[in-house]
Amino acid sequence: MSTKGIRDFRPELHFTPKSGWINDPNGLVYADGKYHLFAQYYPEPQWGPMHWYHATSTDLIHWEHLPVALEPDELGFIFSGSAVYDKDNTSGFGKDGKAPIIAMYTSHLNLDNSGLAKEQQSIAYSLDGVHFTKYEGNPVLPSDRKDFRDPKVFRNPFKDCWSVVLAAGDHVEFYASQDLKHWEKTGEFGPEGNYSQGVWECPDLFPLVVNGEEKWVLLLSMGGNEENHGARTQYFTGSFDGNSFTCDGQFTQPEFIDAGFDNYAGVTFFGTQERLLVGWACNWVYAHKTPTGEYCCQMTIPRAVKLIDTPKGGLRLAWEPKDSTVFGGTESFDGTLYSEVFKLTVTGSGAAAVTLSNDKGQSFVFGVDDENRAYIDRAKGGANDFDENFARDWYSQIAEPRFYDDEWEIEFIFDHSITEMFIDYGTRAFTSTVYPDTPYNKVTVSGNAEVKLHSLS
Repeated sequence: MSTKGIRDFRPELHFTPKSGWINDPNGLVYADGKYHLFAQYYPEPQWGPMHWYHATSTDLIHWEHLPVALEPDELGFIFSGSAVYDKDNTSGFGKDGKAPIIAMYTSHLNLDNSGLAKEQQSIAYSLDGVHFTKYEGNPVLPSDRKDFRDPKVFRNPFKDCWSVVLAAGDHVEFYASQDLKHWEKTGEFGPEGNYSQGVWECPDLFPLVVNGEEKWVLLLSMGGNEENHGARTQYFTGSFDGNSFTCDGQFTQPEFIDAGFDNYAGVTFFGTQERLLVGWACNWVYAHKTPTGEYCCQMTIPRAVKLIDTPKGGLRLAWEPKDSTVFGGTESFDGTLYSEVFKLTVTGSGAAAVTLSNDKGQSFVFGVDDENRAYIDRAKGGANDFDENFARDWYSQIAEPRFYDDEWEIEFIFDHSITEMFIDYGTRAFTSTVYPDTPYNKVTVSGNAEVKLHSLS
């Protein structure tokens, strides 16, 4: 793709590759003082035979781009997966006192041109956190199935072993291992209890504590479908007994981690004290056509994950963007913007709207409506002629009911071409890309609300 004449939409706070395409975040792991982020990758700015991109950071904002970690081989493309820090060297890959990072990924092999494929699970290890060696005994979980992918490895506290949760079409499966090489199946969850359309993808399972009680949360990315505005990540709450997950049935409809259009395949870090999630900040419906030039797609800002007992919705996942090291205190604000990276804190009650606009007459609107719903509207936000679906209202305007009735506070982050909005302690989140022809330079407010601008440190 030629980049001539394309406006620079590259975010500063949201991770992007130097060039080329990325989608699902993979192998999120914290080890030896560094956050490792891997991602589905192809060297051109379009989807192709998948590799694993690799970057590291000490603060989740500034990233060092490293050599590609994994490339396709005779077992197929390198599809999504996860990574762990094997500090006790249970795998035996450690050497000279160095503990390995172990990546577990899906080997996706296309069988012919008819769309038939088989997916198996493989592993690779690294002793320096940069260069990876594939295990000579791959695949460690052989299969002839087409939909058997996206392994998320975690430490099993009930059996003192490793466990992995895998997506298998319309359900997930659980396996256990002592050494990350030999696996035995322990259980399944689904399809009972699922309320969303789409093939199950990119699962994650982890515990959170709320009101002094431990709850386990299962994330499931639901493959692209019109009902979900493209693709979304669903979640369930329940329990884990060391073998399988049991849903507590508190929801009677799909519950998603994000109400916006551009947050998919999110998974959490292994090895961090607080639970941190990163998602793919784009949408399969139009990702390959976005007007970003030499790179294509980006990640969400890392988010701390917690459970909150809300007055109207019961237990709900909530999100706190990890931007505190970036944004400074509030500064005097007359409604004029001088940067393409900023955070707005909006406090209000009842219906109110905040509008970002530019000199081209383009505008992005967010707020709370007369039905006590939080909403975003990017219909007139900027360029949308690059894809017919991106231009539709179905992919431009969305509202979701709040879990509270009282006053509200919105935290809104804008970063060149991506927005993230959090309301009511993060119990509703909206992530959305937008491509204004010229930068937004004005903020206006209607209704009972006050806006504060936070400076970029």
